[in-house]
Amino acid sequence: MRQRPLACLALLVFLILTFLPAELFYEALQVTEKCEVRITGRVSRQVQKDEKTQIYLQDCQVRNEKIQFKTDNLLIYLSGSADYPAGTSLSLSGTIYPIEEPTNPGQFNSRLYYQGKGIAYSVYAESAEAVGRESAPIREKLLQIRQKIGQVYERVLNERDSSLLRAMVLGEKEGLDAELREFYQRNGISHLLAISGLHISLVGMGLYRILRRLTGCYVAAGIPSILFLCAYGWMTGASVSAVRAAVMCSLAILADWIGRTYDMLTAIGVSALALMVTEPLCVKQSAFLLSFGAALAIALIQPLWSLYRKKMKVIEEQLSVTISVLIVTFPLLLRFFFQYPVYSTFLNLLVIPLMGVLMSCGLLCGFAGLFILPAARIFAVPCHLILSLYEWAGKQCLSLPGAVLTIGSPGQWKLLFYYGILLVVLLLLYREKRRKKYWRGRTPFCPGRGVSAGCAALLATGVLLLCVRIHTGLDIMMLDVGQGDSVFFRSPSGKTFLCDGGSTSVKKTGSNRILPFLRSEGENILDYMIISHMDADHINGLRELIEDSQKAGGIRIGHAVLPALAVKDEAYAEMEKLLGQARIPILYMGSRDRISGQDFSLTCLWPEKEDMSDDRNALSLVLLAEYGDFRMLLTGDIGKETEARLLDLGFLEEVEILKTAHHGSRHSSSEKFLERVRPLVSLISCSASNRYGHPGEETLQRLSDAGSRIRITKDCGAVMVWTDGRLVRVKGFSRKQ
Repeated sequence: MRQRPLACLALLVFLILTFLPAELFYEALQVTEKCEVRITGRVSRQVQKDEKTQIYLQDCQVRNEKIQFKTDNLLIYLSGSADYPAGTSLSLSGTIYPIEEPTNPGQFNSRLYYQGKGIAYSVYAESAEAVGRESAPIREKLLQIRQKIGQVYERVLNERDSSLLRAMVLGEKEGLDAELREFYQRNGISHLLAISGLHISLVGMGLYRILRRLTGCYVAAGIPSILFLCAYGWMTGASVSAVRAAVMCSLAILADWIGRTYDMLTAIGVSALALMVTEPLCVKQSAFLLSFGAALAIALIQPLWSLYRKKMKVIEEQLSVTISVLIVTFPLLLRFFFQYPVYSTFLNLLVIPLMGVLMSCGLLCGFAGLFILPAARIFAVPCHLILSLYEWAGKQCLSLPGAVLTIGSPGQWKLLFYYGILLVVLLLLYREKRRKKYWRGRTPFCPGRGVSAGCAALLATGVLLLCVRIHTGLDIMMLDVGQGDSVFFRSPSGKTFLCDGGSTSVKKTGSNRILPFLRSEGENILDYMIISHMDADHINGLRELIEDSQKAGGIRIGHAVLPALAVKDEAYAEMEKLLGQARIPILYMGSRDRISGQDFSLTCLWPEKEDMSDDRNALSLVLLAEYGDFRMLLTGDIGKETEARLLDLGFLEEVEILKTAHHGSRHSSSEKFLERVRPLVSLISCSASNRYGHPGEETLQRLSDAGSRIRITKDCGAVMVWTDGRLVRVKGFSRKQ
């Protein structure tokens, strides 16, 4: 490594930035809560997303009656479609929101992602006015070419193929159907949907080799190729992997140009330094880690396969590259995505070789269509065939048993331990390679059985550590779902329970909050999905869980538990039908019914099976969770009248934890009720701003007077509770600003 100072410097900078807190690089927030503002700025990029226009605004000035500040970038959402070319100066008014950090385990870190792009706020505006325009002919021309090529795809391909090709060739993922995106992700080939190093390498080096053959001149081939790499990388979004590949390909071309040996590790170091200097936060993002992890695997691990086989066939070489990349990126895949597609290694052996053909035909289709549309149709045929083959192969893989394993997110110490093991393995193999002077022999030297077995055992130990999760005691998580409810239990024996899951303030609660949490915990099966009542803020996320349970790699639902009601309304009947279609067994709970195991039980205190009411809240399930000496009461959305009935029936007892009824409404948690249950800690689930005034000041005062500590999701994010049956620990996941 002494001969690679740039690679060593890049490693040093990476380690420093990795261990520094991300907050050091965040833009200081001038606005901590949403407010109305007036904004001026210059358009840098525009994307049509769903029924909105997404605009990236540069050099922005934000002001209202109380504040005035400047910020480098803003993310603007406009209703409907709009067309503002790059360089257009806009004036608009709207509501500004600080981009928040995740408030639940497993939740996507939007703040880290956007702060890496220099964006600290998003703005929702109804309209915008163009007040000027800065001339940027090259940038505008590139964006026009991108737009026209996308239009060519729409005209010569069906909707599915067009959206895929726009993502793969142009970097436009916004038009991708959510199910299609999920299909590629569950198969472990979602890297094809982004402009990755594979795409850039195929395009850039392919163009350079063609020009070399046509011109016979390094300069005539190199300069256009490098310019094309830069233009193509910027036109397709300048992602981390695109920048890395563009820099590395340019260095390879320059090395060939001046007659020097291309050193891959140095090229990796130069591209990493370029990114880390301009965007320090990139080192904490999945795109950077996976892209450079794959490149390092090819540079460091793949050559070691020649220790065992000097001359490899094409398929063997591809397999060695795929396994090498997997060895490095497997912990990162679990860290960021929580799942591993079991057959992705073999599927990639099919899709990656065909990617060169697909990219070439896709580019030829797009550029030919700019001049002669019928010519584009010729190149569209192989694109359709290859994409259809991808879909067929993916469906076959997902139909196999155990297609997707939900393993969960490993802790940081596990990552450090695994990569420490990997470093030891690499040192051992490289020392063995040098000792035997492998390259001087006529036949490949195979390391001794002791070295090979030892390295294999070390790696197996690291993988096992990543995959094994040990739980002790009872784990409880009240998720932050905004204005809604969702409480998760995992018993010491591993049984899992989810009580409610919905929100009226968070879109796609199931997909964006609940499912990521369950996957990050490594849960493959949800033994019991409990629905306290049928209000939307308790069930709309559960619909997404039911849909997910029917897909390959989805989290299976063992039983659904519904309140045993004498009269069922339309929402109740609709939920029963949905569960029946998904073939999920339904259990009905009424007063004194119990779900119990050897170490944990849930007892239903309410409703009485013969009770009738037009008020859903009044017939919410009230559950008592018990483990050892620990008691927790879940009260749904009941009001004071139901609390009085429970007091009269004599079902209530003192508890350690109370899940406060109806999001802390002032019409619940009466004084007499609190005097009876006397909770040590009261949990409230609600959003920061809601039209109901939750939690009510009167309720907070009554809880405080009862001597209960209060944890509210709007203040501390998800609330985590752990108990061994006697000792109880309670903490919030985050502290919102």
